[in-house]
Amino acid sequence: MNGDRFPAVMAARAHGRILADNAAGAQLPDVTLERMQRYLTYDYAQKGGIFARTRATSDLVAEAKVEFAALVDVPVARVGIGLNATSLAMNFARLLASTIERGDRIVVTAADHEANVAPWLWLRRFGAQVDVVPVDAHGDLDEAKYAAYLARGPRLVALPWASNATGTVFDVARLARDAKAARAIVVVDGVQAFPHFAVTIDPAIDFIFFSAYKMYAPHLGFWVASEFAFERYVRADDDHVPGGDARYWTLEVGTQSHEALAGWLGTMAYFRDIAATPRLALEIVAKHEFELSRYARDGFALRAPHVKLYGRPTHLARLPVFAFNVPGIATDELAERFDVAQIEGRSGDYYAPRLMQALAPEAQGRAVRLSFAQYNTTDEIDRCFDVIDAVLGRTRGDDESEAVGNLEATDVSPVIAT
Repeated sequence: MNGDRFPAVMAARAHGRILADNAAGAQLPDVTLERMQRYLTYDYAQKGGIFARTRATSDLVAEAKVEFAALVDVPVARVGIGLNATSLAMNFARLLASTIERGDRIVVTAADHEANVAPWLWLRRFGAQVDVVPVDAHGDLDEAKYAAYLARGPRLVALPWASNATGTVFDVARLARDAKAARAIVVVDGVQAFPHFAVTIDPAIDFIFFSAYKMYAPHLGFWVASEFAFERYVRADDDHVPGGDARYWTLEVGTQSHEALAGWLGTMAYFRDIAATPRLALEIVAKHEFELSRYARDGFALRAPHVKLYGRPTHLARLPVFAFNVPGIATDELAERFDVAQIEGRSGDYYAPRLMQALAPEAQGRAVRLSFAQYNTTDEIDRCFDVIDAVLGRTRGDDESEAVGNLEATDVSPVIAT
């Protein structure tokens, strides 16, 4: 996994640049770009029957759903597509709105991206009351508060699977089952989990959404609904609904990006070049990224307490996502140091304002974030630490007596990290 299948990665390397903003959006492999160009050049048409090219576009959409369903191991009848995760969450909130009664309680968490908060806060317009589960100093959920809010009998509970700021993988199956036991509708943001390991969607989850552009694909989203949610909410109000599929008029409103779906099929072809199936390929990706994460965690451990890394302690596993500050250096100034060094990361709160305000109040809820993907290398991580060391006035090799890789026994795979 050296990046040679990713034109943008190879171009960046040719100019000495490192792409380390992958939690915001990963780069595209060659076959994805080729499939998109081919569709737009030769096959561009609307969906339909009878005529060859319109029939081919209909088949393209259907195949994209089949591939997604296989990737997340659910029946294709319960999946769909959309613009992106945020739009899909908002579409589902609109379907819920007509069923909300004044006083209905909704539970969201401070650990989440705004995509899994704002749509449910919007339901306050219809009389809902919202409880926000706080986080602790590491960004983990306050489970005592969570249990207390579940005891109130919420109508809906929105949960994170993985954090785009700390790389924490939450025990979403357990949290979802607890919410379902409280008879809530359970919604999950699967965006950050999706690109890093082969997800298994627990039956307690009623609606889960993903953004494909986090996973080496173009800008589009996917969703999965439980049988209950599909029958209750994904239905049309017109007996003569055009297309004959309620999904087109609820969660898949309007014409989708057919060229992006062609690219998605290219991404699936790329994964099949890694392993027999995309799910198996993601297991290989997960192992590689776990090693990248471990390498970076060791680097941050060597620089503590001079660098403040947010999230769980460095001896615990996380996805390769790292938000941090250097005390005494403004976040944007630190980010500019990386930009000068031709390292592309991110600064701010990454649309997770509640989480970052809780973790980094001393920096007004802002931090620099470096996030790595399958095409990144340990050499590139070293270059990132060179920037930090320059800020700290030290050089690579300082404290080398502290053995890199000397992990504690609590270090586990990010797939099972709780």
